[in-house]
Amino acid sequence: MSYTKLDKEIERYYKQNNMPFSYNALTTTKEEQAEILKKYNQVRDIIVKKWIDEKRYKELISCAHGRWFPYNEFTKPLAEYFIKENLISHLKFLCEQEIRFKIEDLISVLETAYEDFPELNMKEILAFDLENYANKGGNYNPVGEVMRWRADSLEVLDRYIELLKTTNETEYLKMIESLREKVSVLTIKKSDTKYIKNKFAQ
Repeated sequence: MSYTKLDKEIERYYKQNNMPFSYNALTTTKEEQAEILKKYNQVRDIIVKKWIDEKRYKELISCAHGRWFPYNEFTKPLAEYFIKENLISHLKFLCEQEIRFKIEDLISVLETAYEDFPELNMKEILAFDLENYANKGGNYNPVGEVMRWRADSLEVLDRYIELLKTTNETEYLKMIESLREKVSVLTIKKSDTKYIKNKFAQ
């Protein structure tokens, strides 16, 4: 697993530089823990830079796919590097997987909502108060889940679209924007994701 490899390299860096890798959460303050995390992230970025220099792209993408680190700290900088180096197939492999998974989950919960409430229409679904549903918590509602997965799907699509706008991938960008529109109005189908292949280009 790539995250395990990355974590082991981070630990090795700590040992080589005589730095304590672990700590006792019961005997450290929140401030100290925040400083420890800050240092870990700094070392992580050093190792990530090393992996980039070594072109260990597949392993880096695997770490990103595992969602081990926040998007803005790990996936976005990696995506921006691929754009800078014109490694567009790597960019697609990095970003498409999460989009596909989110959309597939959205389609699944949409189908469940229609099974539970056959009389539902699209206008009623889109009018659902997601904010109120999210704030309440605990009470499962199939329509609420549709809108939650819709919001999650739109978020990852919007992030990807902003990245693609900095490339020359005009036609591909239009395809992703079309996907976004279908997600927005809930007309998305599994066949719409057939161009998102999730394959790694060597």
